[in-house]
Amino acid sequence: MGKKEDQGSPMVLHSLWRLFENRIFNISPSGCLFNQYRDRNAKVDLLNAAEIRRNNLFNYLGSFKGQPSVVLIGEAPGPWGCRFSGIPFTGERQLMANALPFTGQQSSKDKSLMKLKKTAPYVSNSARLFWSTMLQHHPNFLVWNCIPFHPHKDGNILSVRTPATREVLHFADILSEILSLLKPEKIVAVGKKAEFSMKHLGILCSYVRHPSQGGAVKFGKGIKKVFNTL
Repeated sequence: MGKKEDQGSPMVLHSLWRLFENRIFNISPSGCLFNQYRDRNAKVDLLNAAEIRRNNLFNYLGSFKGQPSVVLIGEAPGPWGCRFSGIPFTGERQLMANALPFTGQQSSKDKSLMKLKKTAPYVSNSARLFWSTMLQHHPNFLVWNCIPFHPHKDGNILSVRTPATREVLHFADILSEILSLLKPEKIVAVGKKAEFSMKHLGILCSYVRHPSQGGAVKFGKGIKKVFNTL
C-alpha cells in the first residue's frame, strides 16, 4: 500500500491496494458510471475529492491486522455512501464521527451548487443499517462491490440506478482477481446483482437480502447465519 505499509495490514491487502491502483483508480468508465476514485463534479465535490476518497479506502484497508475470513459483495456505490466516502456501504459522516474502527475525511462540499434533499457530510440509510449489523464482525470481513463505480441516471449525477447486466459482466474479471487475492473462507452476496455476478464467475456464495427498502431484518438474520457457521 505505497509508502504507508507500516500500518501493519497483511501483505494480501497490500496486493489488493496495488490491484486497485492498476485496475480501478485510473479507469474512465463509459456510460453513466462515475469513478469516484478518479473524478470529481465541481458542483458537489471538493477540489481534491478523488484523493480523499482513495485515502479513505486506504484507511479502511489499514484497519485489518489479519486476513478477513469473509468477503461481502454488494451491488455498486450509492450516491450518498461510497460515492462520497470511497468505501462500500459507508457514509462520509460515519467516518468523520468516529463511529467505525477506521476514520476518513469529507469529500463533498459543505454547500452544494445543486439543490439537494440531503446535507453534507452524507450518509445513506443503507450504510447505517449495514454497520448496525456488521460493526460487531469487523475486522473478520471485508466489503466490496461487483461494480466499483457509481451508476447514475443520465443527467442526474446523484441518482440511483440499477446496474445493467452488461455492466456487472464487464467488471466481473476485476472482482474475480480481488477474490483470488483474498481467498476468503466464505463469500456473501448482498443482493441479487451481486449473487448474479458470483454465479457468472462460477463462485459459490451465500446470499443475504440487501438491508435497504425493508430488508434490514432479513439482512441481519442472514449475516448471523453466515458467521455462526464459520
